[in-house]
Amino acid sequence: MRMEVNKMFMEKIQKGWKELESEVIETGRCVYCGACGAFCINIKFDKDKEKPYDDGSCEEMNTCREGYGVCYNLCPKTAIEHFPIDLLDKWVFGKEHDRILGHYSKIVSAKLTDKAKQKIEDNEAGPLTGLLASAMDAKKIDCAIVNENDEKFRPIPYIAKEISELKKSIGYKPSQAPTVSLVGDAINEGCTDIAVVGTPCQIQGLRKVQNHPRFDFEAYDLVSLAIGTFCFGTFHNAELSKILQKYHINPEEISRVEKDEDNFKLIFYNTTEKIAVPLNELYDASIRNACFSCSDYTASFADISVGNIGSDSGWDTLIIRTEKGREIFELAVEQGYLEIKDLDKDRKEIVLDITRNKVDVVEIEQIDKHSDEIKSFWVRNPRIAKAYRPGNFIVLWIPDVDFLPMSVSQVQGNLLEITVQKIGEGTEALFEMQEGDHIGIRGPFGNEWNYEDASNILVVGGGMGIAAITSVIEPLKENKKNVFVAIGAKNETSLIFEERLKDLIPNTLCTTDDGSVGRKCYVTDPIVEIIEEKNIDLILTCGPEVMMKRVLELANENNVDLQASLERKMKCGVGLCGSCCVGKDNDIAVCKEGPIFSKDQLTQFPQFGNYEK
Repeated sequence: MRMEVNKMFMEKIQKGWKELESEVIETGRCVYCGACGAFCINIKFDKDKEKPYDDGSCEEMNTCREGYGVCYNLCPKTAIEHFPIDLLDKWVFGKEHDRILGHYSKIVSAKLTDKAKQKIEDNEAGPLTGLLASAMDAKKIDCAIVNENDEKFRPIPYIAKEISELKKSIGYKPSQAPTVSLVGDAINEGCTDIAVVGTPCQIQGLRKVQNHPRFDFEAYDLVSLAIGTFCFGTFHNAELSKILQKYHINPEEISRVEKDEDNFKLIFYNTTEKIAVPLNELYDASIRNACFSCSDYTASFADISVGNIGSDSGWDTLIIRTEKGREIFELAVEQGYLEIKDLDKDRKEIVLDITRNKVDVVEIEQIDKHSDEIKSFWVRNPRIAKAYRPGNFIVLWIPDVDFLPMSVSQVQGNLLEITVQKIGEGTEALFEMQEGDHIGIRGPFGNEWNYEDASNILVVGGGMGIAAITSVIEPLKENKKNVFVAIGAKNETSLIFEERLKDLIPNTLCTTDDGSVGRKCYVTDPIVEIIEEKNIDLILTCGPEVMMKRVLELANENNVDLQASLERKMKCGVGLCGSCCVGKDNDIAVCKEGPIFSKDQLTQFPQFGNYEK
């Protein structure tokens, strides 16, 4: 029997395939989980485009079930405003989210025993395969929906009914497959204890398929185990292929793929060599759009979550979340499939770091419009306001759109001012919000400006970098530093906080490219003059990288110390995913080691000066 809570808060929506296609698939929100096709024979999946499509049956009649389309209603990306994450908590666990990592009863390191490898007949198998094999051995599951690789190393879902059939699923898959689409097939084949293995978004899709109170396909009773994998995003096969071509990797010759977590690389193996590809390059070129709006890195709604973060080489981290998960885990240990050990304190902290800075939902209390393209949003968060230090950054979450790393331009008590320029889909969605609307916020992240050993400090801000340097001025004054400020922008409209800065530093130098305010020049032009006149011994700067690169050159020429705040597209915020890496070897995470970097560090970054939003 389903819990009574399942019948609450969720209604059917009178939409179907056409709306699913226009609202989710064509807008890039589709995660290719397969939920839309789990119980609809008209939905097919294009392996090349990685999109669902209908076979033509929906052209004359857009929706089934009297207009309440199964595909639309089961998609985890539809009805977000009516399908909040806390409802999933109630559906799966019977109560609301209550811990940093979500609901869990145990967290351990595990590896497959030699006995289990012999049983599975594959030395590359890991704990995930061991959990499935043990459950099959004990008749706790009668099939598992997992993924294998096709001839082009693309993941394809299949139904494994014997332990020997699990071998094809072994190994990390960098791309996504419509795994949940086979739930209906497994039921039709007579399976009554189905296991599903998936990424966090696939598990969310599965839970919606299982628990939707207005549709009953028996998935709630017949899917008895969900195992989720840790995930910071999956890659589009088509775009991934371009990267592979650049590195002369033939997809048909790939034998396996592994993540080098320490050096932020994806390692591709073939029969003769291994080739390392930087994760930041993969994220920039091929990550799914929907992945950047997801913060569930550890499959919070699975019975058991599996990943290698936090564990030694050759071991995986297991998070046991439900009673069913505990039963399957203990069975695997008792049967000799798994060897386990506790995570030490430091390694457990690494796992906790993935979601320690969870999203807090806050109200937009005030919006200040500086221009059509620039606004300041005021939100209240005592925890972040207390912990924030100038130089730190926060991440705004626009639900189902994006995560946006942002500087804090001012802190007043518990209020945070976040100043934003409209330049993309995420910021456009933010600009449509009104006072009283709610957004998510995470942080604070990163390091802070270090000015203790300096006396005469020049602060240089360009464009939206002015917002990032504004919050450091008062602390500099409080620390009895001699502070000089130079700010510049294209024109008067984009020169923000001029009056605020002049109230703090009356001789603040303003420049504009068109001469509409202050000097008609670039903000970098007067720097040497200020260095010589004011005996500057430290420059703090933030702005477009091409500007900061010029400031760095001038600092080097005049033997002045410098710190700069870098911006990159960020995913995890704690230095684990590799999306924001810089450096000669692409192994320095801006979110963890920065965003503030010294002159010596910046000189070693070949990418510095080339980044654009």
